[in-house]
Amino acid sequence: MLSNRPHEIFAMSSNNSNLISKKRFQITLDFDVYEDFNPYEIQWNKLFQIEGQEQLDVNIKDISDIDIDNW
Repeated sequence: MLSNRPHEIFAMSSNNSNLISKKRFQITLDFDVYEDFNPYEIQWNKLFQIEGQEQLDVNIKDISDIDIDNW
């Protein structure tokens, strides 16, 4: 899927639009990035188009000092 808007990758269509329900997901992303990357500056709600009664809780943990090979 090619798109200039990253949020479209996550968009899902439903054949039955009359039923409204919520789902709950937990997604873990591990970033191995240079020190100029700041995850606290990302507008996560905007990135994933969280609106209205939807909710996104973001937990950011710096694990730079953890030996990942022995984790």
